[in-house]
Amino acid sequence: MRNALFYQKLGRLLYAIAAADEKVTPQERAALNNEIRERLLHKERDTDGYGTNEAWLTDFSFETAEDLLLAPSESFQEFLDFAKLYKNELSEDEIEICLRLSDHMANAYHQINKKENKILSQLRNFLQSVNASKLIF
Repeated sequence: MRNALFYQKLGRLLYAIAAADEKVTPQERAALNNEIRERLLHKERDTDGYGTNEAWLTDFSFETAEDLLLAPSESFQEFLDFAKLYKNELSEDEIEICLRLSDHMANAYHQINKKENKILSQLRNFLQSVNASKLIF
């Protein structure tokens, strides 16, 4: 249930970072596929109706956002809305995946630029607040 949704929203987050400078480069696309292969596939056991590992939904969601020419801010907000809704269910591992993959995406093409850095900063602050809210009883 939520794993598929997590991967979809992760794709939107990574798209927001890649498209922050108004273009998605081949290096960013390659970084996305590499991150899925290296960091997500081995963690995910669920598959869709066609037998495809659900982690690939990250790539599908990224491509869809790119095809629809979604604004990076819209994609980023989509991820934040998801994280707010499921904040009590997000594991530390999932939060770490979001942060690590976001950093790698931002570094994929000529290091982190100002627009990407702004998104990364907002993401870190938001996810830290999500983690902190779990500690409040």
